[in-house]
Amino acid sequence: MSDLLEVEGLELTIDYFRVLDGVELYVGKEEIVALLGENGAGKTMTLRSIAGLEDASSERLALRGKELGDLEPHSRVEFGLSYCPSEENVFPDMSVRENLETGKYLYPEELESGIERAYELFPALKKRDGQLAKELSGGERRMLGLGKALMTNPVLLLLDEFSLGLSREVVLDFVDRVRTINRSGVAILFVEQNFTLAGNLAEREYYMVEGRMVGRDELSP
Repeated sequence: MSDLLEVEGLELTIDYFRVLDGVELYVGKEEIVALLGENGAGKTMTLRSIAGLEDASSERLALRGKELGDLEPHSRVEFGLSYCPSEENVFPDMSVRENLETGKYLYPEELESGIERAYELFPALKKRDGQLAKELSGGERRMLGLGKALMTNPVLLLLDEFSLGLSREVVLDFVDRVRTINRSGVAILFVEQNFTLAGNLAEREYYMVEGRMVGRDELSP
């Protein structure tokens, strides 16, 4: 399997505190990979650094063989990278449709087809088309955030704790949707604290402790 994403020696310091210390990982084409760890382990900061939202350094940070380290976040999106945070992933005072429209700025000619694909993936959103995002349930907002992240036609989706605060039923539905997204050709690197959920979804797993990668098998509960 060829590596779609290559990360070597990823480091991040915030206020003189080393948040990420030599992080290394890879994601293969159309692969689903989990990044596990407790709160504060550095999982979210790893995704944000890959997306270009933190001032991180690396020995290598490449997507499809292209070095991303010097690219601004929007340029990484244009190259096929999309990041869906667990919170603050929608514009609350905009409607469902308007939120999806903001995600299609790269491909305006595909706007209607992109929205239709989002509604096929999450039928509940179609019923809320004109409703403000702030009026949606937590699960529906998570659906909308993910649908918006897919509007840029990514080859790699960075997905941060999609199960956070959701009921078991909603989480299981999300797992099915993530598998559907993957089958459409999108590789996924997702952050999770739930070992069982991650083990059922991911093809491979990494485990983080205090900003470092450690062997997953070493810390299995």
